[in-house]
Amino acid sequence: MTRFPEAVLLLIVGVVLGPDGLSLLSDRVLAIVDPAMPVALVALGMLVGVHSSVQGRREKWLFAAAATEAAITGTVVTAGLLLTTPIGGSPPVLIALVLGVCAASSAAASWRPAAERMIAERIGELDALLPIAVGAAALAWLRTPSLAEAILLALQACGVALVIVAATWLLIARAASEIEQRVFTVALLLLLGGAADYLSLSSLLSGLVAGLFLERVGGPARDAISRNVLQFERPLIALVLLVIGARVDLPPAAVGLGVAFLVLRSSGKLVGGWMAARVAGTVTPRQLGAGLLAPGVLGLAFALNAVRVTGPEGAIILGAATVGTVGSELIAALVRREPS
Repeated sequence: MTRFPEAVLLLIVGVVLGPDGLSLLSDRVLAIVDPAMPVALVALGMLVGVHSSVQGRREKWLFAAAATEAAITGTVVTAGLLLTTPIGGSPPVLIALVLGVCAASSAAASWRPAAERMIAERIGELDALLPIAVGAAALAWLRTPSLAEAILLALQACGVALVIVAATWLLIARAASEIEQRVFTVALLLLLGGAADYLSLSSLLSGLVAGLFLERVGGPARDAISRNVLQFERPLIALVLLVIGARVDLPPAAVGLGVAFLVLRSSGKLVGGWMAARVAGTVTPRQLGAGLLAPGVLGLAFALNAVRVTGPEGAIILGAATVGTVGSELIAALVRREPS
């Protein structure tokens, strides 16, 4: 998976090549590559699902710790933005909630001793599950009058994803060659991404559901799909970051919201890491919280997903998430320089 600072560089390149820069990624070009975005988000969600199998007592405690940390971070960011920052757009609660989801996931830093690093990395993998689920409900809520209907709509999207991935799994299990397996994998990504985009729902959730299904059923078909998705993942995510850089708009309101996002996310990660370490019982609170400051790309991916659902009104979400995510990586880089 593409990690920062690689992602920061790709964002900068996207800004330079975008409509406000050299215009190589003009609005017309962006419109051409736009249909590939849901496919890339599905691939990212699928890889999260495939690597999120929880087995054994120790893994269950780590999952509980990851969910605790993600919930605290998301709550701190959402509540903090509502209480301290004027949020333009409608409705402000949903904008704050979406940004809280963007803040919750982590890419664990690899600057601690091996045993601590392994635990932090595992929690960093598992803390994406809750934000993707909550984020899917939030996106569905934008299209429905009530939260109950939004949850039902998200569950229906999960059902669609399960039908698609189960059918593809059966086809790949009977495929005679690796080329056929690759074709079916591409078809799976296209169908999942197309269905989520058509319904204006979370592509990340569709990918996550597919990944969890594949991890559960296992077998050669699961291995083939995972191997093929990994081959597509890096170029697809690089394309997503370039598009985000080209599309991002940073008016003063978005920058101010992004700075507040950065401060609240850092505070939420430290507090959430402290609580997660208590739940896991394996890493000192200070070490775990600092190790989870690095943001990864999931937050930005979800922000892009939100913009696709909300349209131009969601541009402030992408701008604020970009400012906050880049700032979080800078803070994480400074922390990494401390002696362990």
